[in-house]
Amino acid sequence: MTTESPRHQAGRLTRAATLRAAALALTAGLAGCKGVVAASPAVGSPPAAASTAAAPAAASAAGPTASVAATDATRAGGVSASESSSLGQGPGSVSLSVTSPVGVSGSAPVPVACLAGLAYRASASSAVVHEDQFTFSVAIPRYRGPGSYPAVIAVTLRQASGLVTTVAGTSRIPAVITTAGGSFTIDATGTGGRTLDATLSWACGQ
Repeated sequence: MTTESPRHQAGRLTRAATLRAAALALTAGLAGCKGVVAASPAVGSPPAAASTAAAPAAASAAGPTASVAATDATRAGGVSASESSSLGQGPGSVSLSVTSPVGVSGSAPVPVACLAGLAYRASASSAVVHEDQFTFSVAIPRYRGPGSYPAVIAVTLRQASGLVTTVAGTSRIPAVITTAGGSFTIDATGTGGRTLDATLSWACGQ
């Protein structure tokens, strides 16, 4: 049996200690790397601060869009007070010439309400000419100022004899609108199968 010299024994112990120290250092290094990987955010994920800042910006961007949508909805519902104006402040009047179902012509002073804006409307509730009473309304949905338009017309004639002829909601009747009033001619079948053939003009006013 060979006896190891003290010098060789000391060298062997030193190498063993060095290897153990290297192994411990490697283990600690790997543990440190794992901690860094766990703390790192996933690739492509935005920082939390950026996401928080983006939320108010998105809410702010939605505000004007919602306001525009609300404005469009209001316009679709009809003409608002700020977008319309009454026409004719003087005395109103209606003039007409009727050939059917009765022959009558003349004019009558009567209030005629006129409203102009995104739409045009005119109406009179009672115009009496030679004891015959007339009621009419005119509606033009897309109004752009004085001119010729296809209109929705309603006319009721109450004759002195008691006979009533109504033509209601007849569309695409040519109407001419001026700054003071307007006119139209209608030839349509009304209640009771009677034909209403008439030309009517009006001056806006109260």
